[in-house]
Amino acid sequence: MTSRTVTEQFGPAAADYATFSYHASGPDLAPMLAAGEMDGSERVLDLGCGPGHAALLFAPSAREVVGLDPTPQMLGQARRLAAGRGVTNVSFELGRAEKIRFSDGSFDRVISRQSAHHWRDLRAALAEIDRVLSTTGLFVLIDTIAPEDAVLDRFLNSIELLRDPTHVRDYAVSEWQAMASETDLRVEVLRSWSVSLDFDDWVKRSRTPRRQVELLRELFRVAPPEVSECFGLRPDCGWNVPVTLLVGRRP
Repeated sequence: MTSRTVTEQFGPAAADYATFSYHASGPDLAPMLAAGEMDGSERVLDLGCGPGHAALLFAPSAREVVGLDPTPQMLGQARRLAAGRGVTNVSFELGRAEKIRFSDGSFDRVISRQSAHHWRDLRAALAEIDRVLSTTGLFVLIDTIAPEDAVLDRFLNSIELLRDPTHVRDYAVSEWQAMASETDLRVEVLRSWSVSLDFDDWVKRSRTPRRQVELLRELFRVAPPEVSECFGLRPDCGWNVPVTLLVGRRP
């Protein structure tokens, strides 16, 4: 499998992620904003902001939003979207979740949408999130979440890695809760979805090499019944990805 950095993987695809229907207008956006419990005074940090959809979602309800992402092309797309919509209280900077340059307690909300499964060190990221949150702050996360069953977990993370070499792990809820418990945050599930994906579009956005595409099709074809049922595998290799809204807060 070809090794790529996150920047190499997502830089050329930044425009696609800016317009991809799920990222731009997915069913999780409104519940994510509601989970933020915004009153307009908050300073918000968006980790792995990509083309800026979550940051721009929160901006009208916040005092200020800062988006961090390790891919310059994604930041360029985010700035263009913000300018096109006339949003002036949002900024976008290079940065990673595992080492946040801001001072302790400097944000009221930390948010992240479909980025955490690329973080190299989730424990380090959670420690940083806990550090930069104010005492009454909230962590609001949308991400692909693995089932607790080991077979289903293995299938999901195998196909994710075959498709995208920068994938690290889709964590189960129990893993999120266990690692968050090492900080002052306590994580709870608010809502879950199954988002239908078109196979050809899914591999095209990640520029998956042909050999891996063929392997993915074979894995889908020979998947056992419990895997097919869980992920809604279809004859055209379309499937349903499990997405969950988590909120972390201090007790």
